Amino acid sequence: MATEKEFPVGLFVSPPRQGAPEFVKGRISIRVAEFLSYLSDKDGEWMRIDLKESMKKDEEGNPKWYAEVDTWVKPSERVEKKGDGDGLPF
Repeated sequence: MATEKEFPVGLFVSPPRQGAPEFVKGRISIRVAEFLSYLSDKDGEWMRIDLKESMKKDEEGNPKWYAEVDTWVKPSERVEKKGDGDGLPF
């Protein structure tokens, strides 16, 4: 079941600046007012955000980076028994 993609408002991802040390893997920029407003509409204690590399390229042929909210929810570990009681969920 596919869900609609959610992109965090006010949060931007980019590759490391030119000349950055090797241990710098990327850069996150936050437009504070927009991001806080976006977060205030969310429920829960945590939000996971994946940093991704697009298949699309910029004008120089480099991949574009973006952030996407991880909306995956762990399925219930409870299995309801059905049928003849053999323990199989189907």
